[in-house]
Amino acid sequence: MNGYPVVLRLKGRRCLIAGGGPIAERKALGLLDGGADQLTAISLSFTPQLLQLANEGRLELIQREYQSGDAGGQFLIIAATGDIAINRQIGLEAEEAGALFNDASNAELSAFATSATVRQGNLLLSVNTGGQAPALAAVLREELAQLYGSSRYAEATALLGELRHSLAAEERPAAERRELLRLEARRLAHWAAADRQRQAEQDGTLMRDYFKPAKEGLDE
Repeated sequence: MNGYPVVLRLKGRRCLIAGGGPIAERKALGLLDGGADQLTAISLSFTPQLLQLANEGRLELIQREYQSGDAGGQFLIIAATGDIAINRQIGLEAEEAGALFNDASNAELSAFATSATVRQGNLLLSVNTGGQAPALAAVLREELAQLYGSSRYAEATALLGELRHSLAAEERPAAERRELLRLEARRLAHWAAADRQRQAEQDGTLMRDYFKPAKEGLDE
């Protein structure tokens, strides 16, 4: 599946998930993390976490089967019913309604594919296999999380954003501004990486200290 990667602004836009199982739950969590504030899920039953999210007011649950017409007015629709025929029908209605559509079980019928992501503040790293190898995307996401999962990267992103706005107000040549931002980005990236390494070393020391008494007892 060839495609163009984008980041959607979901705040204030209606999003719909058809389904209430584990896959629908995962999609809902992703949409909420992405800023969705008008999210609805339709299904005869829901996972405990979806019920909890509804109790917290983070999404609306409609306990019934998907019905013709539910696609109307939606910006984005994800079909995760577990029924191929129903998902296909939802896709046709989504297209007629002009909504972005994703079939959780068939990438070829989808207008977009979701990604495995690592998010730290406004820094978003994503891995997408076009729906062909989600297991690989998940593994790569775990590796990215180990490398860039520190909150320091969120701080670095925010600091660079402030610097960018500050430089934009100055009468500097564009090339000079770009070079200053590039140098500062390298410095902050090294700072975040060094902090992550220090934390890993501290965690390793704590782990060794924790197991040391047990090991000494075994040696006696």
